[in-house]
Amino acid sequence: MFKKVFHKPWLAWLDKRIPPNPSHALNMRSVFILPSRFGWGFIVMCMCLFLLGTNYQNNLMLLLSYLLLSVMLLTLFYSYQNFAAIALSVSPPKTVFANTTAHLTLNRVKHSNYKTKPEGLLQVQWLQIHKLKLPKLKDTTSITFDIGNQEQRLSIPVLLYTRGEHKLPRLTLKSAYPFGLFNCWTHLDFDVEVMAYPEPKAGKLGEVVHYTQDAAGSKEDERQGNEDFFALTDFIEGEPLNRVAWKQVAKTGNWVVKQFSEQKSDDVYLSLPPNTPLEEGLSALTQKIVSMQSQGVHYGLKLGSTTFTPNNSIAHMHQCLRALATYPNTTFAVSSASTTPVAAASLAAQTTGDSASKGLSK
Repeated sequence: MFKKVFHKPWLAWLDKRIPPNPSHALNMRSVFILPSRFGWGFIVMCMCLFLLGTNYQNNLMLLLSYLLLSVMLLTLFYSYQNFAAIALSVSPPKTVFANTTAHLTLNRVKHSNYKTKPEGLLQVQWLQIHKLKLPKLKDTTSITFDIGNQEQRLSIPVLLYTRGEHKLPRLTLKSAYPFGLFNCWTHLDFDVEVMAYPEPKAGKLGEVVHYTQDAAGSKEDERQGNEDFFALTDFIEGEPLNRVAWKQVAKTGNWVVKQFSEQKSDDVYLSLPPNTPLEEGLSALTQKIVSMQSQGVHYGLKLGSTTFTPNNSIAHMHQCLRALATYPNTTFAVSSASTTPVAAASLAAQTTGDSASKGLSK
């Protein structure tokens, strides 16, 4: 009940005090510090020593209580200074499929206000929010890093259970360095969104429509007549005989075929299968797109009022998968590319590997 009442005001207060930002350098506004359980026990012990020393007029006991209290105060300042020296930037996670793990990468950068490097163990976990379903740390509630080592990157796993574009919640960073007397923590929002494509699964597909000029009544050799000759390659059994270079076969006896710079294959339009649950249909379309992309087949997609013209580029694959991931809640702009070339090439290799490992061949 307490969480339901104070959840939204608390998050609004955090957004005002620690605004979302791709990078954070900790300061007095973003660091919270309180004694730990061990620290509260330490304070009670100091008070008991002081009362005993006062009651029995024991100067050594009073001196010991003052000394321990001084250590407590010095630890307070040193714990804050060590924790506030942390500065982090974020590398957004790559696009993944649902029910797989993405990785949010935190890069440790130099703090502008501190020359010393932070030390000790840094505990990282997602901020626990009422009824939070996405995301969760895989197989554990928190991850511990040695912030003082030479590694400049902290990798935080994100297990995404459903498709769609997800706004990642705040990360809670905790440290009890050096003596465990104080807990320093902060809740950082790196303003990161991650896209999860539907999970590829075999299933029924919608009607596959071929749109070729041959189907419209034109002959394939007439269509190829408008293309530029590119090269001669070895003949492979099953290729059309009208592409065979018969003059070369007559001269050398070697069977070769003509390749053109603008050769076209049958264009295929995919659509959601009728009378099938939405998630099953989207998963089947995802599996088919990944399979056709790896085979080099040109394909298009009809999804609601949106139509993607046939293509076989990496950007086209990501546009189609992104549309499947956000369907039907989000309208998708066909003209915009959703992934950078480097990330696109990386995910293309990943999707090919995932489809092979799950037996998603056509």
